[in-house]
Amino acid sequence: MALASVAPYAFSPNELWTLGIAAYAAVVSTFVLGWDAYKWLASGAKIDLSASTGMKVLGGPIQDPKTYISITAWNVGDQPTTITNLGGMYFDSWWRAYVTRRKPSEAFIITEPSQAQRIPYRFEIGDQWVGLVDQADDIVQKAKNGYLFLILYTARGGRGHRIRVKIREKESAEP
Repeated sequence: MALASVAPYAFSPNELWTLGIAAYAAVVSTFVLGWDAYKWLASGAKIDLSASTGMKVLGGPIQDPKTYISITAWNVGDQPTTITNLGGMYFDSWWRAYVTRRKPSEAFIITEPSQAQRIPYRFEIGDQWVGLVDQADDIVQKAKNGYLFLILYTARGGRGHRIRVKIREKESAEP
């Protein structure tokens, strides 16, 4: 028995329209699924950090002779969070500081970084938080000789949001 030859199937106009609409719907729904996954991953509190060294506190009834490192944080995300802690880590090599990010040579916490915005601090969307760290000689040496990071920890968990502290030499004003 020989195989019977079969004529190729011809689509009717309604079937072509249905196939085109189904293909279009599959492409759009795949795009929407990807967009929703991106929005879910990108949502939440986003913290921007800035560190300024050599800061002085002016005003008030008692003059403060100390120099501070000022940490400024902004919540630029779409959800509030809570600042739970401010800490620091010192690394003696760039490999540990940037690649492995583990096993610091020294780790510490700052117990009271802000008198006005005490920790734990409810960090609303668009808010700014400022903390101060005493710029002691050992902190200056760590920042100059290695990799010193200040880390802001939030209720969202994880490794925290970190910024490297760099001490710049004062430029003398020559007449």
